[in-house]
Amino acid sequence: MSTKEKLIRHKKKNVRLFPLYKMVSWDLLFYYPIIFLFLTQVKGFSAAQVLFSDAFYTLSNTLWQIPVTRLVDRIGKKNALIVGNILYTLSILSMIFMQEYYELLIIQFIYALGYSIKGICEANILYDSLPKGYRRGKIFSKIDGKSTSYFYIFEAIASTTAGFTFVINGYIPMILCFICCTIATILSFKFRHTAIAQNKVKPIKFTEYMVQLKTSFRYFLKSKRIRSLIMFNALLMGTITAIVNLRSSILEEIHVPEQYFGVIFAILQIIAAISTRNTEKIQENFGNKTLAWLGIPMVMSCIVIGFIGQDQLSRSSLILIVVLFAIQYAIKGPYVGLITRYLNNFTNRNIRPKISALRYLTANLATAILSLICSGLLAITTTANTFMIIGCITTIGIILLLDYMRDKVGLKPEEYNDEDIQYSINRPEKQKKQLNLTKRV
Repeated sequence: MSTKEKLIRHKKKNVRLFPLYKMVSWDLLFYYPIIFLFLTQVKGFSAAQVLFSDAFYTLSNTLWQIPVTRLVDRIGKKNALIVGNILYTLSILSMIFMQEYYELLIIQFIYALGYSIKGICEANILYDSLPKGYRRGKIFSKIDGKSTSYFYIFEAIASTTAGFTFVINGYIPMILCFICCTIATILSFKFRHTAIAQNKVKPIKFTEYMVQLKTSFRYFLKSKRIRSLIMFNALLMGTITAIVNLRSSILEEIHVPEQYFGVIFAILQIIAAISTRNTEKIQENFGNKTLAWLGIPMVMSCIVIGFIGQDQLSRSSLILIVVLFAIQYAIKGPYVGLITRYLNNFTNRNIRPKISALRYLTANLATAILSLICSGLLAITTTANTFMIIGCITTIGIILLLDYMRDKVGLKPEEYNDEDIQYSINRPEKQKKQLNLTKRV
C-alpha cells in the first residue's frame, strides 16, 4: 500500500471515529449540573470562591496557549490529544480527593492545560481529515454538528443521572465523569496521523518557533476579518462560559431541589442537540447575519433573567428562567461549530492550529475577566443582579462589535483585501517573502 493510500485510509478512519469520540469527550459529562453543588455543599467552598476558581482556570488557560501550540506542532495533533485527555482524567480524579481550596486551584491549573490541548487539536483533526475543496467547510459543519448533537443527547442522559445520583451521594456523578474521561482517553489513541512523515519532522527551536508564531499573529492582527471574528468569539464565548455556574447559583437561591438540577440541564441539552443538528439550516436562513441572530439573544437573555430574579420567584418565574436558559443553549449548540467553520475558511493545515490558539487565548482572557466580575458581584449582591449587570455589559459590547464587523465579515472571497486572505494561501515559511513582495507592488 502506497503512502498516499495509507494516508487516505487514516483520514477516513478519523472521520468515522470523530462522532463517537466527541460524544463522550467534547466536554465533561455528569459534571456541570452538579459541580457548583459539589464544590459548595460537599467540599464546603463559597459561591464567590467557586467563581474565582473559574476565573483562575481561564487565566491558566490563557497562560498555556503559546506553550501548548508549540507542543502540538512538536508532537503532532494525535499525540497532543492523548496528553490532553490524560490530563483531563487526572484532574477529575484529583478533584474527587481534594480537601483544601488551594488544591482546587492547582487542579484548575492542570485541567486548563488539558483543555487547551484538546481545544486546539479536536476540531483540526477532523478538518485535516476531510477532502480539500470548496465544500470542505460545509462537510465539516455537517459532521461536527451531528457529532455535537450526539454529545448533547448523551449529556442530557448524563445530566439527569447526575442530579438524582448526587442526592444519593455527591461523589457518584464525579466518579461517572472520571469513567467518561477514561473512555475518551482510550478513544484518542485510535486516531491516526494525517500528515506524511509526521514522526520524522525535526522539531524547530523555540526561538525559531517564536519568530514564526509572531509572524502568524501579525497576519491575524492585520486581517480585519480574522480580527473581527476573534473579538466577537472572545466576548460571546466569554459570556457563555462565565454564566455556567451562575445558572446553578440562581437555581440554588430559589431552592430548586438538587435532584431536579439534572432534569433541568437534561432538557437544556436536548434543546442544544436539536439546534445543533440544524446548524446548516441556521446558516442558510440567516446568511451573513447569523452571528447577530445568535449573539444578541444570548446576551440580552441575561438581562431578562436578572429582571425576573429580582422578586421572590414563583413557579411561573422559574419556568420563564428555564425558557431563557433554553434559548441560551439553543444558541450555544450551533454557534461553536459555525465560528470554527468561519475561522477555518481560507486557511491551510499549518495556520489553523495557530488561529485556534489565538481564538482560545482571547476567549479565555474574556472569560477570566467576566468570571472575576461575577465573583466580585456575588460577594456583594445577588445572583439575579449579577446576571443583569453582566448582561448589560456584554450586550453593549456585542452591539458595538456587530457594527464594527458590518463591512469586514460575511463577504465574498473576491471582496476581501489581500491581508484577509493571503495568509491562507501561503505556507507560513513563505509568508514573510510574500509580504515583502506585496509591499513592493
